Amino acid sequence: MALLALASAASAAPLCDGDGGRCTLETGFYYAETPPRWNGRDPLPVLVHFHGFRELAADVIAREDLRDIAGRLGFVLVVPQGEGQTWSHPGSPSQLRDDVAFTESLLADLRQRLPVDENRLWSSGFSQGASMVWALSCARPGLFRLSMPISGAFWRPEPETCPPGVRAIRHVHGSNDVTFPMEGRPIRGGLFHQGRILHALGLARRLNACRPPEDDISTTTGALTCRRATGCDRGGYLEFCMHAGGHDFDPSWLEDGFRLLSEMGGESARRR
Repeated sequence: MALLALASAASAAPLCDGDGGRCTLETGFYYAETPPRWNGRDPLPVLVHFHGFRELAADVIAREDLRDIAGRLGFVLVVPQGEGQTWSHPGSPSQLRDDVAFTESLLADLRQRLPVDENRLWSSGFSQGASMVWALSCARPGLFRLSMPISGAFWRPEPETCPPGVRAIRHVHGSNDVTFPMEGRPIRGGLFHQGRILHALGLARRLNACRPPEDDISTTTGALTCRRATGCDRGGYLEFCMHAGGHDFDPSWLEDGFRLLSEMGGESARRR
């Protein structure tokens, strides 16, 4: 497949010409849009966003607030569709597809269609999509330069360890989230159980060899109060941000992640 060079100076452009802009793989599909004013040649930052439970990728990529952020910041917005409108990760009530392999196929297809800025390839996800982001960070460290889960984490049985590798994670959660509370909750009469947010963060801290929580740096930006771990392995990053709301996703939080990602990308380029 040739590199796409269809983005105009005026508006975002669908990456694929399938039904509604659908990009089709053997095991599923995704939607993607290139940003306005792209010249069709320069490597592009890419965000892969995993939707929440029962959401449709077509509806998510049509959100004007998301499209506005992608257009202003100049990244490719990619929204894959979960099989059965959910994600099949360890502990999930759904096991319809190998979603780790699906994500790897998506990225391979994307690289065939676009010049990807590998230093600014990141993921985000809301709710069940956030659980998918955590699952990928464990199973495939380094697949994304930055992982940004929002309002979700592992499901039980929670992993006690993961393959070695450096991880960069920025987790956002609501202090009044009752859909995916900090301690998790049983689903379907206890057949399934959401995991604990602090367990996931503690695991990431150990895997990145970060300093203990008492050495964290605290900041407040808008509605988010954040704690950033220090002393992590080179290239590693861990930040936990809370807001006073519930089970919520505010696209403006992605702007903070993009700024962080751009700083990381610059550091990676300088090291080379």
